[in-house]
Amino acid sequence: MGSPTKKHKTRRVAKLANQGKARKNLVRKTGTTAPNLPLVKPNANELAQHPKAAK
Repeated sequence: MGSPTKKHKTRRVAKLANQGKARKNLVRKTGTTAPNLPLVKPNANELAQHPKAAK
């Protein structure tokens, strides 16, 4: 049986590899932009330029 240190190091390396694979697969499936990100929301500068919208 291997030493506890060697077992821990081996498991840590395997865990990190699996985490990386899981993250990359998730990015491939869903993309990197948050699904509910309001991209068409006007910013503060646009509101300041339009006096009707700045209420």
